[in-house]
Amino acid sequence: MGLFAKLPRLQPASDELLHLDLMRFIASAGIVIHHSHEFFVHAKSPFLVREQTAGLALFVDLFFVISGFIIAYIYHDRVNTAADYIIFLQRRVGRLVPLHWVTLLASIAMWSVFAVLHYSAVTPSFEPQCIAETAFLVHSILPCEQPFNGVTWSLSAEMAMYIAFPLVAIIGSWSARLLSGIGFAALLAMMAAAVSQHEWRFLGSSWIDLSPALRAIPSFVFGAALYYNRQIAARIPGPGFLLAAAISGLIAAMMGGVSQLLILLIVYTVAMAAVAADLQGSPPALVRRLAPLGQLTYSIYMWHLVFILIWMYSIGDVFLYTHSFSAPIIAGACYVNIFIVSYFSFFFIETPARRWIDKLNLIKPAFTNAMPLKTRQREAGEPRCNGAHSEFRKG
Repeated sequence: MGLFAKLPRLQPASDELLHLDLMRFIASAGIVIHHSHEFFVHAKSPFLVREQTAGLALFVDLFFVISGFIIAYIYHDRVNTAADYIIFLQRRVGRLVPLHWVTLLASIAMWSVFAVLHYSAVTPSFEPQCIAETAFLVHSILPCEQPFNGVTWSLSAEMAMYIAFPLVAIIGSWSARLLSGIGFAALLAMMAAAVSQHEWRFLGSSWIDLSPALRAIPSFVFGAALYYNRQIAARIPGPGFLLAAAISGLIAAMMGGVSQLLILLIVYTVAMAAVAADLQGSPPALVRRLAPLGQLTYSIYMWHLVFILIWMYSIGDVFLYTHSFSAPIIAGACYVNIFIVSYFSFFFIETPARRWIDKLNLIKPAFTNAMPLKTRQREAGEPRCNGAHSEFRKG
C-alpha cells in the first residue's frame, strides 16, 4: 500500500468538462476493443465479425468532435496574431508529437523483431520516406501504404485541423450559425463521397474509407460549432439521460452492423449531450469518479496496438488453441498491460515532454500573460478548483 500511495493520482484537468473527459476514455476503450475483439472469435469467421463491428472505428470521430470543442473552448479568442498562432501550434506539437515518436520507435522495434522471426507476412513499410512521413504527421495527406502504428493517421488529420483552426475561430466568432452551416455542408459532402464509393446500403456505406483529413473536417467543425452555439446546448432538457441513452445506442449500433453514416449521427448526439450535461450543472458522483481516466486517453490510444500485437497476435497464437481458457487470460493481461503502461506513460513521458516543449521560448505570445487560470491549468494538465459560475457554464 505504501508504494501505491506514492504513485501520482489521476485528476481531471478541469472540473468543467467531466462528461467529455469520460466520453474520451470510453472512446479510447472502444478503439482498444475494436482492434482486439477478433481475438475472441473462431479463426474462420474474423472477416464476418470485422464487417459486423466496423462501426467501432467511429469512436475516432468522437475524438475529433471533442477535440474541436475543447480547442475552441480554450483558444476561441486567443489566436489573434502570428505570435499567438505559433505558440498555439507549439503547444499542439507538444501535446501530440513526443509520445507519437516514442510509440513509433517502439512499433518499429517490435516489427523488426517480427521480421527477423518471419512472424508475419504483412509488415509495415520500412521505407525511410514512409517512416519520415509518419514521424512528421503528414501521412494522412501523403500516405504510405502501411505505416507503423497505424492509428497515427488520426493524429495527422488532427494536426491538419489545428493548422486550420484560426479560420474556424474567425468564422465561429463572427457567426456561430455560419460555422454550423459549414460543418453541416461538409458532413453532407463527405457522406455523399462515402456513398459514391460503395453500394447503397441502408442510408449509407463505409465512412472509414474516406481520406483521413477529409473525414476529420465535419466532426472537428461540429465540435467547434458546439462551443460557439453552447447557449442552445444549455437548453437541452435531461442531458444526462440523453447522454446515457445515446452512448448505449451508439455501442449497440456499432456492434450491430448499423450503417456507419447513421452511427456518425449518433456520435454527434453523444457529443452534444455530453456538452449539454457539462453546461447544466454538477455531474453525478460516478462521472466525477471516472472522469479522471480521460487523462489516459491519448496514451491508451498510442500504446494499445503495440501490446495487442504482442499479447494477442503473437503470444496468443501460441496458446489460444492449446489451452481452453487462454483467450480471456491473455486478453485480460493485455488490457491490464495497456492500462499500466498508459498510466506511467502519461505521467513520465507525455506530461513532462509536453511541459518542456511548452516552455521553449520560440516566441512570446500576446495572450500568455492574460490567459485565464482555468486555461493555463487545462493546457498544463493540472487540476483546478470548482468554478461553479464560470463563463463556460454561463454560456
